[in-house]
Amino acid sequence: MRIFLTGQDGFIGSEILRQAREAGHEVMGLEKPFRMANPPWAEIAAFAPEVCIHCAWIATPGVYLESPENVQHREWSLSMIRKLAEMGTRRFVVAGTCAEYGPSVLPLCETGEPGPTTLYGREKNLLRIQLEEESLRLGFGLIWTRIFYPYGPGEHPDRLISFLIHNAMSGKEFPLKQPAALRDYIHVQDIARAFLLLAEKGDPGIFNTGTGEGVRLSVLRSLVDFSFGTGMGYPEGNGSSVVTDSVVADISRISELGWKPRFAIKEGLSTYPRPETPTLL
Repeated sequence: MRIFLTGQDGFIGSEILRQAREAGHEVMGLEKPFRMANPPWAEIAAFAPEVCIHCAWIATPGVYLESPENVQHREWSLSMIRKLAEMGTRRFVVAGTCAEYGPSVLPLCETGEPGPTTLYGREKNLLRIQLEEESLRLGFGLIWTRIFYPYGPGEHPDRLISFLIHNAMSGKEFPLKQPAALRDYIHVQDIARAFLLLAEKGDPGIFNTGTGEGVRLSVLRSLVDFSFGTGMGYPEGNGSSVVTDSVVADISRISELGWKPRFAIKEGLSTYPRPETPTLL
């Protein structure tokens, strides 16, 4: 495939780029100083992409959920994808987010009604609605991926797992605001595999991209401490065992394509760089 990839320098985009090239695909990335607002259209036309994988978006921890840049990214994305479709690109795989869903104690299914509570989730969901309308008008296939909680080596140091690893290696305790919350953490390598599979043979529509398994944040913190810290873990405390805050994917639809995650959370943590062991003289 000839793939036009946005966000190629980002956490997820860089892994998609690596795997796509390993699989023998031709890839043209949106390189700096070009942005979605001013892509190199002549070069893109010469490349004639069959597929666009669109990952570029603001994702800075502590900033992205309510940043006004979300509105700009939606507007840039819509304009860029519309122009690519007019130039002949017929297939688009676009990164959505589990933040498009509202709160639930059950696994989240693509057929459920979105209920985003942040600007980030609302703008992503609005982009999906707008692109669905454009796909009917311009005749392209839209594959929308709702990514759950990405993690892995190379992520921003302020993302939760990297932050927990840093604290564990520094011997610092870190209190969690929601220790009983369930989250579906999916390894970046599994996300990239899902995107490329969908680019090759996914039907238009929405696909959850998660593991289908949730991990309590208190358990996640203990797993990190066992792997990178004292090894003593953390006491669970006397909190309720009833889950009232769950963000876990129903992955039935993408599983029908033969995809399944390779990394459970324990195996995924093992891919992070390990602390150096001092040499004894």
